[in-house]
This record gives sequence, C-alpha cells and structure tokens, in this order.
Amino acid sequence: MTWSLPSRFPTLATLAALGGLTLVLPSPAYSQDRPLVTPDDYGRWERLGGFEFSPFGEWIAYVVTRVDEKSELRVRKLEEDSVRIFPWGSAPRFSPDGRWLTWTIGLPPEERERLEESDEPIREKASVMDLQFGETREYEAVSEQRFDASGRFVALRGYPPDEPSGKGADLRIITLETGTETSFGNVSEMAWSPAGSLLALAIATGTDVGNGVQVYDASAGILRSADASGSAYRSLRWRDDSADLAALRSSGAASADGTAYDVLAWRGLDRRVEMMVLGANTAGIPDTLETVRHRAPAWSDDGIMISLGLRPIEEEEDEDPGDGAEDEPEPEAETEPDQGSPDAPASDSEPDLPALQIWHTGDVRLFPEQQVSEDRDNTRSLPAVWHLDDDRVVVLGSDLMGTAQLLHGWEYALEDIDEPYPWGAMFGRPYHDVRAVDADTGERRQLLARVRYEWPSAGGDWLLSWDGSAYHSLHVATGEQHDLTSALAAEFADTDYDTPTDVTPPRDSGPGGWLEDDNAVLLYDKHDIWRVAPDGSGGERLTRGAETGITHRLTRVTDDDEPGIDPDSRPYLSLYNEKTEQRGYARFTRGWLDARDRDSAETLVLEDGYVGGLVRADSADVLFYRDERFDDPPDYFVAGPDLANPARVTAINPFIDEVAWGRAELVDFVSESGRDLQFVLLLPANYEEDSAVPTIVYTYEILSPQMHLFRVPSEREYYNYTAWTQHGYAVLLPDIVYRARDPGVSALESVRAAVAKAVEMGVTDPDAVGLIGHSWGGYQATFLPTRTDIFAASVAGAPLTDFVSFMGALHWNPGIAELSHWETGQARMEVPFWEDPEAHRRNSPIHEVHNMETPLLMAFGDEDGVVDWDQGTEFFNFARRAGKQMVLLVYEGEDHGFREEANQKDYHRRILEWFGHYLKGEPAPAWITDGVALDALEEEKKRVAAKPPGAH
Repeated sequence: MTWSLPSRFPTLATLAALGGLTLVLPSPAYSQDRPLVTPDDYGRWERLGGFEFSPFGEWIAYVVTRVDEKSELRVRKLEEDSVRIFPWGSAPRFSPDGRWLTWTIGLPPEERERLEESDEPIREKASVMDLQFGETREYEAVSEQRFDASGRFVALRGYPPDEPSGKGADLRIITLETGTETSFGNVSEMAWSPAGSLLALAIATGTDVGNGVQVYDASAGILRSADASGSAYRSLRWRDDSADLAALRSSGAASADGTAYDVLAWRGLDRRVEMMVLGANTAGIPDTLETVRHRAPAWSDDGIMISLGLRPIEEEEDEDPGDGAEDEPEPEAETEPDQGSPDAPASDSEPDLPALQIWHTGDVRLFPEQQVSEDRDNTRSLPAVWHLDDDRVVVLGSDLMGTAQLLHGWEYALEDIDEPYPWGAMFGRPYHDVRAVDADTGERRQLLARVRYEWPSAGGDWLLSWDGSAYHSLHVATGEQHDLTSALAAEFADTDYDTPTDVTPPRDSGPGGWLEDDNAVLLYDKHDIWRVAPDGSGGERLTRGAETGITHRLTRVTDDDEPGIDPDSRPYLSLYNEKTEQRGYARFTRGWLDARDRDSAETLVLEDGYVGGLVRADSADVLFYRDERFDDPPDYFVAGPDLANPARVTAINPFIDEVAWGRAELVDFVSESGRDLQFVLLLPANYEEDSAVPTIVYTYEILSPQMHLFRVPSEREYYNYTAWTQHGYAVLLPDIVYRARDPGVSALESVRAAVAKAVEMGVTDPDAVGLIGHSWGGYQATFLPTRTDIFAASVAGAPLTDFVSFMGALHWNPGIAELSHWETGQARMEVPFWEDPEAHRRNSPIHEVHNMETPLLMAFGDEDGVVDWDQGTEFFNFARRAGKQMVLLVYEGEDHGFREEANQKDYHRRILEWFGHYLKGEPAPAWITDGVALDALEEEKKRVAAKPPGAH
C-alpha cells in the first residue's frame, strides 16, 4: 500500500541540500464547533513506535501502532512524499550499504490468540525490500534476520522443531542481488563476522552426533567445519574488525545438559581453521572451578585475551549407598519393631520433609528475595581472562555476589565487594569496597573502602569517586589520589534531591564522559558542563547555562563505542529549561575545550515542545530527532549537522485538526511552605475561556516535565489525561517536593496551594475538584482526603495506607523488604517508626481515616506484589467502621498495574462514573450508592463492559 503525506508535510527537494525550507508547525484552533473524541473513536488514534533510518540518511522506516492494536510499518524515501505501508510490520533493519530493508511480518492479535489457545505454533514472516527498485520478497517462518557487513547477503533463520529437543532450525542465506538461496539445517545460532561475509553457525542436531561449529564464506560459497563433536555449542562471538571467533562447547554430551563448558578460539578464519581449546586443565583454573555457559566469551581489542565465566563445581549427588552395601543382604528382623518407639531403627526411605522456610534477622537478603533471585544467582559466574598465547587463565572475580568489570585495554579489572557492609545493604545505605585486579598476574589491591559511587575512566587509567560533596580521582596503576572539585566554584551535588540520604548523589548520577586518553573528565553542575583534569590541576566551565537557566548535557548521536571523546570533534548537547519546559539541542563550537570565559556551546534548536532522541546516520551528516506537544502528535524530523530548517518526515494522526483538543499551560505557584513550584494545567477540549470547570488533580512527584507529552485517548490506560479532557475535565499535575519524615504533609502543602491557584485563575470549580493517583500517587490520593476537605471525590490505585504496618511489609515481586528503602527511598521517612512514631502517624492515611469527608474509590489487584493489597482491606475496614463513603474495587489476578484489557477498561470507566457523579452531578449507578451483591455482580460487570461513558 502506498500513501501520500498530507499537504501540511512538505516535500524535501533534496536531502543533500537540507536547507531553504522553513517549517511552521500547525497550531490547532480551539473552536467549539469541532467534535469531541468519544470512546467509539479511540481505536484509530496512532502511536509512533521505533524507527530506523538508512546509513546515508535517505530512507526512514518506522512503526505505527493504533489503540485498536493494529500496527504497520511505514517506509519512506525522504526526498519523496509517498509512504509505503506494510500491515503488521515491525523491527525494520537496513543493510549496511543502504540498498535493502528487512522487517518482521507479525500476526494480528486475534490470530496470535487463536494459535495460542489451540496450542499451535506461532510463526512470523520476514520481508526484504529492494530500495532501489521498490520490489519486495516475502519469506515464511523466519524468527531472526541478519545482514552481513557488506549488505550483499541476508541470513534468515527459521523456527526449531518441538522434537527432538535441542534441534536447530533451518537457515536460508539470500544473495540479495539475485535472490538465490543457500540453505542449511540444524542451526541453533548464527553470527556474521564484523568484516567480510563469514557466517558462523552453531549446529545442533538434537542428538549427541553431528553437532559443531561451521563457517560459511558467503562470497565464495564455501562451507568449512571449525569443530564437530557430540557436544553442544553456543555463544558465537567474533572479534571486532577481524576474522577471529570464539565459542563455547559443552564438556559433556549435548543431551547431558551439563554446566561445564570449554572455550574454543579460532584466529584468522578467513585464511585457515586452527582451533585453540581452553579446557578444565588449563593453567590457572582452580580445581574447584569450571567454565560455564552463563557468561559468553568476549575478545580483547588486540585479540590476545578472551574473557569467560567460572563457577564452583557442583558436587554430584551419589545415588549409591556406598562401600558395596547394596550387595549385602538385609538382615531378617525377628520381630516387627514398634515404629513409634524412640529405639526403633530408622527407615531406609527418605523421611517426609516439612514445607518450611527459615527467616533470620541476620539475613542480608530475605528468604523471598533469595527465592526470586535463585535462577539469576545460579547463573552468576566469576569473570576470568584466558591468555591465548600463554594458554593460561587469570581469575578476576572473587565473590559470586560481587561485580567485576574489565577496564579498557584489559590491563586491570575492578571488583566491587559489599560483603563488609551488610547493614547498609539491608536498610538503604549501600557501600562497597573497590579492588583492582591485575589481568596478567591476578594480583589484587584495594583501591577504595566504603564507597557508594565510583566510575572508571573511558581509557581505564583512572577511577572517579564521589563522597557526597566532591569528586575524587585515583590512578589505577599508581594509586595517586586527587580532590578534583572542592576548589572549583561550582556545586556538583544534586541539591534538588529530596530523599533522605547519608551521601547526597552527584548531578545526573555521575560524570558526563571522558576525553580521549583520559585527558579530562566532563562533570555536571545544575546547569553546566565542566572540563576537569583528573590529576587535580583544575577545571573550567564550558557552557553558560547558569546565566540562562538552561541545563546543558552531553548527548551521544551515534553508536560509536570509542573510549573517550575526540577533542577535535564537536559533541552535541541536550538543552532543557525547567522553568519553561523548553527543550532542544546545542553543539560545541570549534576549540570548545578552551573556553576562556566564553560560552563554547551554540544553540541549534530550542522549542516549546518535548524534543529528544537525536541520532546521526551511520555514514552521512544527517540527523534525526523527535518532537511532540500535548496538542501535536510526535513526529521525526530530519536536518543537517546544524539542525537548521528541520523537515518533518513522519505523519501520524493527521485527523487531529478535525476534532476538539485540549491545551497545556505551565503555571507558577507557591506552596504553603513558601517553595516556588509549578503545575501543568491541561484544559479540556472545547474549553470556554474564563469558565470554571470540574478538575481532576493527578499526583505523584515532579510532573511538570510531562507538559508536552502527547497522549492518545485510550481506555486501556486507565489514568488517561486526554480521555479526561475529552470528558470536560481540566487536569492539574502539580509538582511536589518532599521533606524528610513528612511526605504526606509535603504533598498537602503543594497540592492544596496548586488547587487554590487554579481556582484563583478561574479555571477550576472549587466545588468540583477530584483527586487521583496510583501507588505513591495513590498514597497521596488516600492521605489528602483525611487531612483536607477541598476534594469532592478521590480515587486511589494500589495505595500505601498505613505508615506503621507498611514499614514492615514486603515487595513480593522482587522479594525485598520495604525497609530496604523506607527510610531512604520514596517514603522518605529517614528513621524507623520507634525513633519518630509521631512522624509516622502524622503522615499515615489510616490514622486519620475517621476525619475523612471525601468519598474514596480505591482499586487493588489481589496479587499486587509491590503494595500488598492488605493495605486496601485494612483501610477499607477502618473506613467502614468509621461510617465513611468508600468503595474498594478488587481485580482478581492482577498485580500492581492491571494487565487484562477487560480490567483496564472497567477501572477506567468506573473512574469516569465516580467523578461524573461527584464532580458533575451525574446520576450515580448503584455500585456507588449501594454496592453490588454477589448474585448481581455478573450483570454489573456486563453493564460497564457494554458501553463506556460518553460513547455514541
């Protein structure tokens, strides 16, 4: 299908010019004669999904999904207006030469569901498009597709059969120019070489015969065997820019499913096949450890080392009684002993074991966390390196629960060990020691003790750490240390961080990057970027964001993994003004490293919109970014290196100009504690100026950065701002900054002042204000009605309700205790209950439930693994006893967020009925006024499922 862009999206004359075009974004008119968007219309609204663009920036392929779950791939040549549409297309990928495009052809949801219900295999297809001539070819049953480095070939792997277990799939290699196919069978894994057209294949027959690694030279049409045996093969890894390959081979037969593996290595497979094997007896591997499959091999850049993973050898259980006892006859009992007697001999059979868990207060990880993490823990391994020329191994890791990483150049590895600090790990104040491991000798040195934040340099020479107020550097080889920032006239700590902590974090969680050869590190203060020498000799501010209130941050526009930033390059920067919600990009000018009291950054684009996602084409100076607003759907734009005259290259929801839509305003206000804050006010569709309307207040934390996000109307997103504005509500999103030990009071001081400001503006009807939130926002939607009567109704999804009992609760999904972050996480209580019981009661919804005058709707899933739904039943019973108006919705089988479509829609519709009654005076259905008996529940479900509020 071919589709032409609407006229408001202009043609690009030529991509090479990328100039002379000025695009004025359409500004929708807010006339009342435009129709509202009703639930009947939701299905056609489109979301912009992932995209790919060709290496030379001439083509774009992007996915569009609709609310009705239909999806398609759109493909466009940028210098043309027409767009080709491919239903159910996804995962586009361009060939390295830009000539070809491949993508996956999925299945409609109803067909996928039918196959799942009938237990039939689900098989997707693949398409390949010749971008030069526009021809497409379709291939059945493709699970994976990969181009070679030249773009001349594509490998299409199918689906393995159900039986025999472990058997590989069929593989087709397509010569793209001619369409010729070369087929192979039993391929369990494939990997193209980074250079050339060598394809490594792991062969799995599903038996203990005929397995191996084969290498196919697609250019020459030659297949060679690299190894063959009855073992299993996996984890094919090429070295960058080479024909060197590594793989894992099971030590036992393929069918044995053992954990021990050998590492195989081949150098120069484009010339010969010579294999090196790292086996169990290789020098340096302790008798207690074995190579395992859980860590894929990786090459050093110079090709002289391969990293691997080792685990302790698991002892096999001996099923024999031992010592030949099975050969001796059992003595015949003269009498049947009394089995209840303490002197009775033990039975030979295993005793029945209790269903038992043992929890101990000394456990650093609680028993449930150990259960949740069991599979992950069983795949942990100790990193090690194999020195190929010496055929020896150096073990880098010492603790399976620790973390170790090789530094650039592989001269050293760093290992973080938190074992000495169990209390901090248990209660939200983690620390660890840092050790350096010599990758050649295995020698270990402790570099840092009791540290929370540290980062290795890009070149591997330095280790940066943060102590809560300053950055420090340590030279890994020599151990020399320097204070980098205490003497600089800047604040690198995140002073806006409002969560209690014993170590204030740095801005943006750490450094922005390093220059080549580790010559300098780039650090962030609130608005600016600093170049700082790692030897402590000083630093310089490169940008002038503090003067304008605009935050500057480095942004990567390519996948280049080179260590460090080229000082002769001109990096791009993201721009963000938190006071205006403007976003955009800048670029360093030439000579940017020598600022000398000047601004080294040139602003390229800065807009009243959500601008982001800047990326550069692989082989051309063509850049793409995304832009959206609350009333303008997201689209991708293309421009040259200076981002001048960007052109829109996608178009979704072109019909938005045909319907009424709301608009977003950013409003300054002062909280009751005197803090300058902001809120976003979303005005309803067809809003009449100077009229006061019902308003829904949605709370969480800082919400003003959401001002420009476009949201399609959807009933499956049960807290959908757009749907609410289409139903005539204004939506208020207040920023909340919290104080330690007073999260509820802080929210009250912010929200009440924000509502007062909206009333003062004449937008909000003071008698028709609703409150809503989920999880932490649900806590506020439960707490605030117990402390103020400004809300006509409230809706709380999965809220925390009792600040005494919840402190001792568990997050069952990850298996962790709430106390792991109660004091230093989102609850911000700083101390346990017994150290400040009044603060816990002061901020606890349930402790003032008897004063609640606001009707409250609460919703929980009865399998909530984040906030135990006992928090809901506990508050409900208190409210019931206190004679308060409350309804508890319990969605069976649901977790913290609802996943079933029927449940999502039901909750969304009941929210609208709740607010419709209490904020608009609409007639209340019986579930609000009287409740629903069990024998009437089925009809009530059908009533709500049949027709949404506002439907035609």
